[in-house]
Amino acid sequence: MDTAARRLLKAMIQRSRGATGYMSSRNPILDLPLSEVMRPEIALTLQHVLQIYTVGNFLKAWRNPKNHKIIEQVFDNPQQARHAAAVCAHWLGIRTQASASSVAGWWRADNFPTLPA
Repeated sequence: MDTAARRLLKAMIQRSRGATGYMSSRNPILDLPLSEVMRPEIALTLQHVLQIYTVGNFLKAWRNPKNHKIIEQVFDNPQQARHAAAVCAHWLGIRTQASASSVAGWWRADNFPTLPA
């Protein structure tokens, strides 16, 4: 392969990569950064301590029961972590059992300015 073809191939691969630097997933939800859906203090801790950057990374880590305890410690309580995993899975169409109790917000609050009436 000549150098021009290599450069073209390299450029095509770089354009097909998402924000994480890896090939984009089939489902765009998997590529959502945690900072877009979770509170900043939770997202940053997951990113910096556990190297979990996207919803897809979060769900992949959650699939392993050995990771549950570690992930649960990042949230305010274990119920929040379980709720976050269930909601993220639900976005992908995965059926989960509904939580019987109300769970306090782990998600990112959208601070939209209110308009005067």
